[in-house]
Amino acid sequence: MLQGHRGDGRRGRRAAGPGGPRRPGRQAAALNQTVPPGLTDWRIKRVLSTLEATVATRKVSMSPALFERFEANWPAITHQIRTARNEAGHPVSVEPVTPEEVHASLLIFPELAALAGQLATWTGTLDT
Repeated sequence: MLQGHRGDGRRGRRAAGPGGPRRPGRQAAALNQTVPPGLTDWRIKRVLSTLEATVATRKVSMSPALFERFEANWPAITHQIRTARNEAGHPVSVEPVTPEEVHASLLIFPELAALAGQLATWTGTLDT
């Protein structure tokens, strides 16, 4: 059976976490803001692209240093992690995930976590 399929033709979904299903943009909807459609998509590439475009439209409200860091690091970091995940799920060789890929992902994770934390702090300062 193919990974991600249940056998009945429908794609499998992960079980909800302890707080119930996660709904991207729930906070934006609660603030009477329009949630960009790409943020609720099941494809991670579309979610990441929409997130990047949404942040870029609010560049003027972000410190120049944070925007520069976001612009330089976010696409590269998320692409590397997404590529490693895709190769593990859809292998094209006998060895789909190499130790070097795992090492690279572990090395960039602290930078991604720090940047995500700074972006979360920045979003808390935005006016509705």
